[in-house]
Amino acid sequence: MTKNLIDKLENRINNKLNLAPIFHNDENETILKNFLHSQTYLKPNKILSIININFLKKSPIGYVLYENKKKIVGFLGTIFSERKIGDKIISHCYLHSWIVDSNFRTQAFRLIMPILKNKMFISTYSPIKSLEGLYKKLEFEEKTFYSKLVFSFPLKSLNQKKINVSENHTFFFNALSNDLKQIYKDHSSLNNNIMFVYFNNNIKDNILIIVKKKYKKLFLPVVEIIYCSNFIKFRENKKNISFELFKRFKTPLFIESFFNEDSILFKNDFLKIGTQKKVYYKNIPENFKLDFLYSELLD
Repeated sequence: MTKNLIDKLENRINNKLNLAPIFHNDENETILKNFLHSQTYLKPNKILSIININFLKKSPIGYVLYENKKKIVGFLGTIFSERKIGDKIISHCYLHSWIVDSNFRTQAFRLIMPILKNKMFISTYSPIKSLEGLYKKLEFEEKTFYSKLVFSFPLKSLNQKKINVSENHTFFFNALSNDLKQIYKDHSSLNNNIMFVYFNNNIKDNILIIVKKKYKKLFLPVVEIIYCSNFIKFRENKKNISFELFKRFKTPLFIESFFNEDSILFKNDFLKIGTQKKVYYKNIPENFKLDFLYSELLD
């Protein structure tokens, strides 16, 4: 069905508009930034922070539609990556910030065509309602995830293992598995805290976590848990881990996003102010476990 739909859409192409990839530091990036600041659909600074996430330097940061080869009238942001899933390296593209001027909405489909034709693994989180229908027609799989704000009371537990936390990357890098080393390398340049939790001074018994300190309403600091390499160990030692995070970031408030009960880190905690959101996937690889890596949730 997808191929038939694509064929029908391609018959509607307006040849007065040109489609082109856009790369970091090329001559068109300035034109793109001007377009993003002039549009009123999404916050420009938010989009600009996302397009700075660039795991594969030679891949485009998005695709644009030009009118008269000069004026941008549409943009779709992309974050390309190569991910180790199971025993294979999988090409992945995360989609964000799909913006098209109202006069050219019938041509919006063209922005996603180059990615679909590559038949790679594609994901996108929390699209607007009008795009959900298009993703379904293009045979993306819809799944649900949840985000919640949690208060974790900052008290140590004598019944849990003694926790050590290090941000010294030279110290912990060699203790990581090859898969975790790759995750660390890919994300170490982003504006996040990569932390190494180990138990009873045994660095071979460890968890890699990626967090980011944010400020919500009323300027309260919040720690967002972006990635955790071992949910079970985290939950078993949650009080002592959250206490160490409290000492480091001076807040007992945490944000976590999760897909199901197995991926919940903070159970039986206070507040639990949560929201339900949608994620769409296409060409899901075998053995893929749902997570938020390599997406805009890193920002």
